[in-house]
Amino acid sequence: MREQPIGEAVEDDAWPASDVMWPPEKEIGVSEVHASLAKAVAGSRGVRFFTAFVIDIPSDAYLGDVQMAIDEAAGEACGILLTTHVAGRDAATGEPILTQEATRPFKFPCGEGVAKAIASFCDKLKMAGIFP
Repeated sequence: MREQPIGEAVEDDAWPASDVMWPPEKEIGVSEVHASLAKAVAGSRGVRFFTAFVIDIPSDAYLGDVQMAIDEAAGEACGILLTTHVAGRDAATGEPILTQEATRPFKFPCGEGVAKAIASFCDKLKMAGIFP
């Protein structure tokens, strides 16, 4: 879903190859951030929060929602992956009961912007066996 603007050339190694994609990330307020991510960056100044949903390219499967905290001044990022699972069914209505799980917050150096931070975080999730 990432496209290079028309008229700009891209070197083959300008964007790391990845098995995941996401639409443009959007900035979110601290009130929308998962509690574990907010706690992980508590006390940091100038942190901005972003979210995007992530899709596995080979299977076209939804993998979850990434939330990132970016501290540009410190050159650090911290991310979590939120996944939603069916925990059961409501006995009265038969509707599914959904539960949301978050990975532990993961901090890493990143001073190259939000898209690079999300790409790096997804690579770390893949190395950890969380992504296919």
